[in-house]
Amino acid sequence: MRDQLTREQVVAIADQLDEVVGNHFHDSVVAALHAVGWDGWGDEGISDEDVYKVKVELALGYLKEYQDFYDKKHGDAI
Repeated sequence: MRDQLTREQVVAIADQLDEVVGNHFHDSVVAALHAVGWDGWGDEGISDEDVYKVKVELALGYLKEYQDFYDKKHGDAI
């Protein structure tokens, strides 16, 4: 069996990803809007509140994905 990451390693990885992803998240949201043809946000662009809503939706999706994985692995028992 492979070694598992320590809590310290998980936190360090999460911190680094937060730094990298966080620095580019807002721009990525705007690029995603542009990619699907939803342009025209003007000089002010998309609000921080809307970016936060996107982050919440992503987090909920990740939680659902993990719950499905957990349920499949443990037979729907929590």
